[in-house]
Amino acid sequence: MLDCAEPAPVEAHAADEPRATPPRGIRLVGLDRRPAIAKAPASPPRPVRRLDNAERIVAIESALAELRPRLQMDGGDCELVDIVEDVVRVRLTGACVGCQLASMTVLGVRMRLIEKLGFPIKVVPV
Repeated sequence: MLDCAEPAPVEAHAADEPRATPPRGIRLVGLDRRPAIAKAPASPPRPVRRLDNAERIVAIESALAELRPRLQMDGGDCELVDIVEDVVRVRLTGACVGCQLASMTVLGVRMRLIEKLGFPIKVVPV
């Protein structure tokens, strides 16, 4: 036999309670009112000193020399082929040829070169 007693009272949830105002720099967004971090004001771009070709080649060769031991541990290598303005052409050799992670290797080379040179460049495998 079914009991038709009154249902138990529903307890109030934390979501039903009013919230305090968020800290400065945080705004509430969305239906569930999750905090979102406000973006800091953009800083002015820092001046970039362009390297001449000789300095650029030395910096790129130095960065590749730092990466080379890690590549050679896995049976691969990376060599500089050509530099045209902000485009660096590299050749992956050894185990890097045909490797599924070769694109990640090129990305790692690019990130190291950007760190070394101080300005964005494009790395193209040939």
